[in-house]
Amino acid sequence: MDNSCKEHFSDLNERFRSVIDESFSSEFERNLSDLFHFSEDLHTWVTLLDGKADTTILLSAIQEYELGFQAVVSGQYRYAFIAHRYFLEQICRFIFLSSNELYLRHWKIGLKDISWGALVDSDNGIFSKEFIRAFYPEVESEGLHLIAIVKKLYRESSEFIHGNFSKIEVLPNTIEFNKDILKTWLDFIETSKFVAVFLLFVRFSKDLDSGSIHNIEEMAREELSGIEEFNLLFQS
Repeated sequence: MDNSCKEHFSDLNERFRSVIDESFSSEFERNLSDLFHFSEDLHTWVTLLDGKADTTILLSAIQEYELGFQAVVSGQYRYAFIAHRYFLEQICRFIFLSSNELYLRHWKIGLKDISWGALVDSDNGIFSKEFIRAFYPEVESEGLHLIAIVKKLYRESSEFIHGNFSKIEVLPNTIEFNKDILKTWLDFIETSKFVAVFLLFVRFSKDLDSGSIHNIEEMAREELSGIEEFNLLFQS
């Protein structure tokens, strides 16, 4: 039996292991650990929303979030950016569909599609005043600012995916550790984490009882402390 194929992938595995060691020996070890544990917070939301919303898409987003870390710590940087963008898309898609049962059902059977442009549309998307006003009107003014952030984040992540020349130049051609790309990816993920928490709290927090709110209070204080209106959730 020709074992050359197996040996090839065994060798790749050793190189992945080496990059993982470098990733967690770098100055970003704490960032990696802290941001990876956000997946636990997202699973908390899955539990809280049981029976209140279809969490299939949210679970898909969590899976992609975790796969992104698997890719980035092992030096598979392009795939890490693919996972990041998909995570961002899925979080936004989940929020959009959670507010429209008919659209959700049509989407599930293939009658409807959801473009990125529709999700971030300034008049009717999930960051629009009209949308936010329906669920958490106190923060409706934050939407336009967040649209700009999310569009930039999506565009810059896409540049790594589509092979823009400026990104081809910096992405390694071999499996190796690159601290600059790791830092860029972690910055993207940190921003996406904030966006995800903002959207989840806007869409669902006012429908939760006090016990459920207590379970996510630390998350809100960590991510949303700069938006004073969210403190209304925790007033006794």
